[in-house]
Amino acid sequence: MNFQYYKRHALEKVVSGAIKSAQATKFIVAISGGADSIALLASLASARHTQLLAAHCNFHLRGEESIRDQQFVEKICSDLGIRLLVHNFDVPEYQRQNPSTSLEMACRDLRYEWFRQLLSEYNYDRIATGHNADDNIETMLLNLLRGSGTTGLRAMLPDTGTVIRPLLTLHRNEIEAYLKTKGLDYIVDSSNLTSDFRRNFLRNDILPMLRQRWHGLNKALDRSIKLIKAENEVVEKAVADALPKDGTPLLSTTALSFPAPELLIRRYIHPLQPLTTTAEEIVAAMRAEKSDIRRWHLPGGTVTLRGQKLFLTQKN
Repeated sequence: MNFQYYKRHALEKVVSGAIKSAQATKFIVAISGGADSIALLASLASARHTQLLAAHCNFHLRGEESIRDQQFVEKICSDLGIRLLVHNFDVPEYQRQNPSTSLEMACRDLRYEWFRQLLSEYNYDRIATGHNADDNIETMLLNLLRGSGTTGLRAMLPDTGTVIRPLLTLHRNEIEAYLKTKGLDYIVDSSNLTSDFRRNFLRNDILPMLRQRWHGLNKALDRSIKLIKAENEVVEKAVADALPKDGTPLLSTTALSFPAPELLIRRYIHPLQPLTTTAEEIVAAMRAEKSDIRRWHLPGGTVTLRGQKLFLTQKN
């Protein structure tokens, strides 16, 4: 079989399978102009019975390069015959209104808020993003370094019901090979070449060194993510079955008999935005079996332990 034919159709087959599994046909496609988003747009355009609307975010953070990106995306969409929407964001203003938000998170918040608005406004099925297997490895390692459990270590999901990531099982070299077979160009964001941000540091400095020593690193980490995702599904079901329904309090006997009491309590109080130590303190208080009432005042409300029952009171 011709190598170029194989590379081209292998990726398109993966994307076709992803959208078939999602039972979706209408996609808001996030397009930056990078290799991943161009491959995503082209492969979705090649799929049968898809309706696409491309969405480009201009954050105006890189001067002329931001303008170059927009113009490049406009040409690609015009060549493919796909309607493009462009939104201009004022990131510094958003950060002034949300002073604790980093530049990365500010862009992410603004981007996904707009995508969700488009999803609702145009009544589309999913937001489609170009995240790939390398991105997933980076996400797993970032979450590991933050001290995450299995929910973080499973990394990104291929389909959340709102966001679909059809390229998540493919690595960058496979995506670039696909673009070559299609004769499609892409642009490189110069900010990705620096290691100022943590993700870039992992991508540009740490992972290349690890790959020199462990030649099967990608395959091993792909497998780890797959295994952790499967194990996380078991954990999530156990937690869901143990948590009280219909707003009833969580009993101390239920929490303390669960194999991981702190995990169960963390999930129960999660809507109130707990601190990292809150669940540990609640477990300790339950085990002490004292008759006094204990309260934890959190950003989203109050947790009260009274009579070996745990109550949540959310702020309006």
